[in-house]
Amino acid sequence: MTRSHPRKKFYLVAGEPSGDTLGALLIEALRRQEPEAVFRGAGGPKMAAAGQRQTVDLTKHAVVGLVEVLRHYPELRKLFHRLVREVEAARPDAVVLIDYPGFNLRLARVLRRRLPWIRIVFYVSPQVWAWKSGRAELLSESVDELLVLFPFEKEWYAQRGSSLSVSWVGHPLWDRLLSNEMPTLPPDRQTIALLPGSRESEIQRHLPLLLGAAAQMQKQREDLDFLWIVPDLRREAFARAQLALYGLECSLRLRVGYPLSHLSRCRLALLCSGSASLECAAVGTPQILVYKANPITYTVAKRVVRVRFLSMVNLLADSEIIPELVQERLSPDEIAHAALRLLANSVERARMVEAMGAALRPIAEPGASARAASRILALAARPRKTEETGETKKSTVDGRVRQGAREVGEESTAGSFASDAAAGP
Repeated sequence: MTRSHPRKKFYLVAGEPSGDTLGALLIEALRRQEPEAVFRGAGGPKMAAAGQRQTVDLTKHAVVGLVEVLRHYPELRKLFHRLVREVEAARPDAVVLIDYPGFNLRLARVLRRRLPWIRIVFYVSPQVWAWKSGRAELLSESVDELLVLFPFEKEWYAQRGSSLSVSWVGHPLWDRLLSNEMPTLPPDRQTIALLPGSRESEIQRHLPLLLGAAAQMQKQREDLDFLWIVPDLRREAFARAQLALYGLECSLRLRVGYPLSHLSRCRLALLCSGSASLECAAVGTPQILVYKANPITYTVAKRVVRVRFLSMVNLLADSEIIPELVQERLSPDEIAHAALRLLANSVERARMVEAMGAALRPIAEPGASARAASRILALAARPRKTEETGETKKSTVDGRVRQGAREVGEESTAGSFASDAAAGP
């Protein structure tokens, strides 16, 4: 039997473990609505497992911070050129760029200029409401639709009269959260999650501090066990190498995947800012946020960031529900002291759990991935802006291809990649 219409082709790009998770859920949702869809692009192991033909595991190159990006610039630049050439050759029905704004915003701009007819979706808004609001104009010029996770983001764009099509689809965290009852924690042992981050540079900065704090805590309380949850097998290998490097003076177990299940069984989490903070809040696990950046990165960030908090839970609540130990306040002594005080105060922990639940309630709605898939499929079904047979002749497009990496190189300067990394997560 012949198909009545050609298969839809999608090209997805995600550069961090959190984006890899969102991308995998999105691929599954797209396949449920368009079973014969074909997926290609760059992501991580989860997107590959979901069925995307991977050009490269871009999550291997996840870095944050001005200094860190500059160190990896030559490699990022080569990957950038490669992805542009692949999209030009593949001519997908839609390109979906997932978070990773320092890389993906520039990719969107180059694709829009070289392939004006192509449909581009940006999934997860850059934190324009926190710093560098000028990126909103770049989005308007480069993408057809922006899919945002939080309702205040859609409001932010609307209040500024943006012409960009913005859709709030919700947070896919609730697509992963099962409606089971929360487990009863054992009274004789208490598990503390140590979450130093998912990027290798974050792990190297935070792990010594967290291990030092854990060793101090275990000396004072023998009923404590520690757990480190990593997103995939590659991160597990890196984690074991780091543990061998720093040594271990506390009882620490390493687990791969299933963060919500593991976190729901923890009494407390000590975590780097990022999606782990939302995950803890969703399963009702008290938490303390820690964050340390390269001093140069931190100095730059302090001058440009316009929000009071690092934790998204605190931002949603507009108050410091979760203690934040950042930069100068961050040491093993400070972490251990804050953690032991919170463990000893059941009233404070209960108050935190209640406040976290209240902060998340307006966004705690499943179906985000399905809604995102519907928006992408609707966009892919529209007539192209400028068909190759119309204003944009094939010879013109081919001419752009022949220009090679030179044009792309002009867009993907070190500053371009670094600009969105300077403020951290």
